[in-house]
Amino acid sequence: MAEPQVIVAPASSSCASNTASPALLQSTLTCPNCGHAATETMPTNACVYFHECAGCHIVLKPLAGDCCVFCSYGSVPCPPIQAGNSCC
Repeated sequence: MAEPQVIVAPASSSCASNTASPALLQSTLTCPNCGHAATETMPTNACVYFHECAGCHIVLKPLAGDCCVFCSYGSVPCPPIQAGNSCC
């Protein structure tokens, strides 16, 4: 079975985090289609716009108003949102 494909885009300068407390970098993505959950490490220098579910192979995309799949389907939002910044 092929590894799930993750597509990332380089972060804009607004995604740079200048926070006193470190961002949490582990988030569990839960597929809304099949319920498969996988803990992933979030990048600090890119936004993840697409993530292929390892359970049913649909491609997760951010919901309207969210900047990335971690903000839409993750247990923890992406590092820029944690820091109070807008994301990519």
